[in-house]
Amino acid sequence: MKRLICTLTAMGLLVFAGALIPTSGAADGPEPIGKIMSKLHKGKKAPMAVLKTQLKSASPEWPVVQKEAETYAKYSADMPKNDPPKGEASSWAKLAKAYAGNAKALEEAAKKEDLAASKAAFGKIGSSCKECHDKHKED
Repeated sequence: MKRLICTLTAMGLLVFAGALIPTSGAADGPEPIGKIMSKLHKGKKAPMAVLKTQLKSASPEWPVVQKEAETYAKYSADMPKNDPPKGEASSWAKLAKAYAGNAKALEEAAKKEDLAASKAAFGKIGSSCKECHDKHKED
């Protein structure tokens, strides 16, 4: 009887521990476009807003810039993995890939604390919005 109780207790603990372990979202596919855009652009604390403020400074807080640039690169990497909401897939692939590439360039420049390169990459991200939205954003 004691052995049965110990076995059941151990199995219960394993089931409980398994429920606490987060599952990765990789099997579910890329982050949806709306979630990516909200995460990166919505609100005063979004990476876009923080980076805009920080990169205006002659001496930005590099740890802040690096953190936000890393977030930008992480989320934007899923953009090309999504299907376009509207428009041609080839156009979407080109624009989404450029968006993710510019975010990666921003991340690399921020790691090096290179203000000019960070500003250039951030500027390319910002200048790509209208063209992509015009061609691919649902009304």
